[in-house]
Amino acid sequence: MERRAERKKVNIENWLNTYADMITLILVFFILLFSISSVDKEKYKLLVKAFTADPNTLEQLMQDEAMMSDGDLSSDFNEGEDVGLDDIDDLDALYWYLRNYVKENNLGASVQVERSENIVFVKFMSTLFFEPNKSVLKPGGKSILDWVGEALARVEPMVKFIRIDGHTAEASPGNDTVNNRDLSTERANEVLKYLESNYVKDPYKLYAAGFGLHRPVAPNDSEENRAKNRRVEILVGKNDPLQEELDKIYKESD
Repeated sequence: MERRAERKKVNIENWLNTYADMITLILVFFILLFSISSVDKEKYKLLVKAFTADPNTLEQLMQDEAMMSDGDLSSDFNEGEDVGLDDIDDLDALYWYLRNYVKENNLGASVQVERSENIVFVKFMSTLFFEPNKSVLKPGGKSILDWVGEALARVEPMVKFIRIDGHTAEASPGNDTVNNRDLSTERANEVLKYLESNYVKDPYKLYAAGFGLHRPVAPNDSEENRAKNRRVEILVGKNDPLQEELDKIYKESD
C-alpha cells in the first residue's frame, strides 16, 4: 500500500517578515523626507547616520536636529585653519576668512568679527576709515575695505543683503561741532559707495544706515568709551525678512 504523501507544513507567520521589511522601508522613506526638508551639510550627515545599523539612530537623529534648531553652529573649518579667497562659498567660510585676517594682521583691537546662523558681523573702529568729524575715507581705510570687498564679492551671490551701519559718540561737553546723525550716515554711505564701485555687483543688496550717537555700546563717560562708540559695522545676511515682507506688500498692491 502506497504511503500517503506527507503534507508540507506551511509557516503561517512568514508574512510578518514581509510586513517588517515594508515598515522598515517606510521608516527610511520618512527619514529621507525629513532630512531633505531643508537641505544642508549637517542634515545630510544625519541622513547617513540613519542608514546605519544603530538601533538608536532615529532618536539620535531627532536630538541632533533639535540641537541645530537651538542655534548650534557647526563649521567645516577649525581654529587657525587657513581659509583663502577661493574657499569662500558660504557665511561660515567668510567668517573664518575675516577672522583669520584680523588675527594675522594684529587688528584685534580695532576690528571685531562675529557670526550667527543668519549673519556675519564685522565692527570697525571709525578711526580706521575716517579722520575725526570727517566722512572722507582715508587711504588706509580703503586698503582694509579692499580686503573686505574681495571677500564680499565671493559670497555676494549667496547672500540677501550687505548693510553698512554708521555710529558716532556723544561728544564731551562743549565739543559737539557736528550733526551726529548726518556724520554717521555720510560715513556709512562712503563705505557703501566704495564697495559698490569696486566689489559688489548687485546694488540692490547694499544699503546704509546712520544711527548717530543713539546706539552706543559703551557709556559716553570717557574718551576710551567714546572711541568704542565711534564705529562702522558691516552686516552680511543670507535672509532678509523685512524685504520679504515688503515684497509681499508690493505684490499685493499691484
